[in-house]
Amino acid sequence: MNYAIMFNVLEGGVSQPIKWDKANLTPERSIIVLDESNQVVWLFHGAKQGLVARRTALRQAESLKGHGYTVGKSIIGRDLKKIIEIDERKIGRDPETDKLNAQFQEVLNKEYSELDNNVITFGTAEAGALKPKPAVIKEQPPAPKSEPIPEIKPQVKPAAVSPPPTKPVEAIASEYDEKSKPAPSTKPTSEVKSTQKEGTESQIEEARIAFVLKSVLDFYDDIWVSRKKDGSYTVEIMDGPICQFSVKEGVIKFSPNSFSGLSTNITNSIKKKYVELSKLL
Repeated sequence: MNYAIMFNVLEGGVSQPIKWDKANLTPERSIIVLDESNQVVWLFHGAKQGLVARRTALRQAESLKGHGYTVGKSIIGRDLKKIIEIDERKIGRDPETDKLNAQFQEVLNKEYSELDNNVITFGTAEAGALKPKPAVIKEQPPAPKSEPIPEIKPQVKPAAVSPPPTKPVEAIASEYDEKSKPAPSTKPTSEVKSTQKEGTESQIEEARIAFVLKSVLDFYDDIWVSRKKDGSYTVEIMDGPICQFSVKEGVIKFSPNSFSGLSTNITNSIKKKYVELSKLL
């Protein structure tokens, strides 16, 4: 039997199980649905949800996809295959979103039966306690027979006889012997200078990254910044990416697709602001 459960993502990243109802999909909410019948995690973003709220809901959906949700002795939504996001703002404007939303609506409009703890099952079933799925028990090979270990008698080694102590031979001093004094150790200054130079370059790179973000924040109040595995940075807003850049030898290098979704005036203003801030270095 396949189960499903609906969650409302609260502020702070808490997923709260709620009663199965299509009316829960409102513009002010992000809704997660664990759907075992399609092996899918549905993630619905209301039109009024900001970028931070959307990212928070996505992290919750990824967590539920990986671990499922425990109800009594059962785990709902364990080993689901993928997450499907639906942005309410794109419904009616984007064909791919319309296609996914139609599939989601089919799930919501299915006949279902309510069980305990806001869990439902599609089709007709007896309402009541949730029955745990049988666990798969792997056959274990028989344990190997233990054979007695033969007793090993320790061998006694003869005690070693220490030689008689010898008297130290006094060295004969000579008037021609010269006592050499060890040269004082000196630390190379080049290593210190190199470390100072690297520290300065690192601070300059951090300042330039901050200048890019400050330039974008002059035009957009709600942005999302992420660092990629290759060390580059991506700046996004609710409508999509703004720019992607990397820092090499203290110089900001934007990707070719940066600012492609913005107007020419805003793009030029952001770049102009960055140049003005860079003059402070």
